Amino acid sequence: MKIKRSPFQAIAFCSAVLIGLALLMPARAFATGSADSIERWNIAMTDFSAGLPLFALTPMVEMRAYAMAHIAMLNAVKSASRPYNAGSTSVDAAVAAAAHDVLVVEFGKFFGSNTPFDSVYTAELAAIPDGTAENRGIAVGQAAAAAMLASRANEDVLGALNAPYTPGTKPGDYQPTPPTNFVSAAGWGALSTFGVRSSAQFRAPPPYSSLRSLEYAMDVNEIAVLGKAGVSARSSDQTAIAFFWFENGSFAWNRIARKLSGGMSLMQHARLYAVLNAAMSDAIATTLESKFYYNFWRPLTAIRAADTDGNPLTVKDPYWEPAFITPPVPDYPSGHAAAGAAAAEVLSTLVGANIPFEHTSTTASAAGPDATLTRSYDSVNDAARENAFSRMLVGIHFRRACTVGLQQGRDVARYVLERAPFMED
Repeated sequence: MKIKRSPFQAIAFCSAVLIGLALLMPARAFATGSADSIERWNIAMTDFSAGLPLFALTPMVEMRAYAMAHIAMLNAVKSASRPYNAGSTSVDAAVAAAAHDVLVVEFGKFFGSNTPFDSVYTAELAAIPDGTAENRGIAVGQAAAAAMLASRANEDVLGALNAPYTPGTKPGDYQPTPPTNFVSAAGWGALSTFGVRSSAQFRAPPPYSSLRSLEYAMDVNEIAVLGKAGVSARSSDQTAIAFFWFENGSFAWNRIARKLSGGMSLMQHARLYAVLNAAMSDAIATTLESKFYYNFWRPLTAIRAADTDGNPLTVKDPYWEPAFITPPVPDYPSGHAAAGAAAAEVLSTLVGANIPFEHTSTTASAAGPDATLTRSYDSVNDAARENAFSRMLVGIHFRRACTVGLQQGRDVARYVLERAPFMED
């Protein structure tokens, strides 16, 4: 049976089924301090995300828009800094026009005019002296945004989110999961990437050698215990981890990047945020291509139908529920793990691999009234690993999906760092 849905059903899922989490912690603004114009626009994006019901933006939509805006900003900075423009062109005006023109189009597809970016743009320009330099900067930024939008003008983002999907009928085949029972982003892998050649370039290896394998049985039995709703074998710290990393990857990792990148120049920030968001967007596109190539079932389906997998080491539990609602895409590999690994690889390369930091989560309070809202990490790679395996602890990904997602994200980020055309001078 081919599954179809209304154009906004994928977005509605995120808002409707996760709104309980959103109500547990109020949206917050993050102080700008002495932020440069690149950082200020990054803050404007994450503040916009923070003001929405949690995950009203699907991760892939958010990451794609962030990447488009930041690459346009980088190109605007490079153009405004050329010898023939330097001194006569406002770089901040170029950044503002590039960011604004991309964001109002991309987020406008989902929210119409109900975004703050016109106001942010007005405030940014008000701080720049009127005159030729400002006007030249605006023109440079508008050109950078127009080029970015034109490069993706023929792509149907809503169509990619809501592409029809026909589930398989064999054990191991992905099935839509309750309570939503629909599938999202089946066409996302067909959209253009930013740094890798295509979303299939780093396709994951097969999920398991067989449903009858020992590895598969171990993964099923592990998540059946650790990822179960209510009382389980999770420690209080494991439950805290499960919900701490439930916020969208781009929302979390851009805030972490701001915390770690103090002291960078505007050009360094422009490069950092462009490659960070491009790598995360390409990583999640890569996992989605792999997800819909292998179409592997989610733990919820696997545990409830364990009597069909042919594995004597797994046990059916028809009433098993994950600790939180399963996203409407196949299990393997984990896009959340891949995006976090990609971000960590970029930050390790451009900022530093072993910088201790703290991160405060906007979803941690869902773990309970005594939940720790801020956690400490010795490195971004430590955080990325915890981020990845949080998906197992919340009951929505097998361990192998998390492990392979980590590697996939690292591979994508390394390629983007080395070969992305926008990183060239």
